[in-house]
Amino acid sequence: MTYNEYHKTYTIKAKGYPLNACKAALEDCHKTMKLWGQDISADYSTRLWAEIDAMRERIAYLQRTA
Repeated sequence: MTYNEYHKTYTIKAKGYPLNACKAALEDCHKTMKLWGQDISADYSTRLWAEIDAMRERIAYLQRTA
């Protein structure tokens, strides 16, 4: 899958997430990337960055509407 396909999937998934779930997902993605380090595959890295961006967007939306 491409970044855009992953991003669309995570954006849809995050629509129902409350703020704390988005923050937890964001933290999990960063921990996973740090754990894998340079050994992470390009596809997995792309997936994680798409999820990170989708969660950041959801967090921004929730903070604007709070």
